[in-house]
Amino acid sequence: MTQKALDLLQTPKTAAELARALGLTREGAELLLRQLARRGYAKPLACGTACGTCAFRGLCQGPGELYWVRT
Repeated sequence: MTQKALDLLQTPKTAAELARALGLTREGAELLLRQLARRGYAKPLACGTACGTCAFRGLCQGPGELYWVRT
C-alpha cells in the first residue's frame, strides 16, 4: 500500500483523494501521509498565498485543503 500511495503522489493529491484511491478512510490516509512525511518520502505543499491566487486554484477543493506530493 505504501508503494501505491507513493506512486499516486507523483501528482499532488489531498488526503481525501488518496483515501478514495487506496480504499481508506480520510483519517487513515492522513496518518499514512504523516508517516511518509516523517520518513522523508512525501511533503505537503503549503499554501503561501490567499485562496484563489496560487497555481493550484483550478484544483483546490476549498480553503484548508492541503495537497501532498512525493519528494
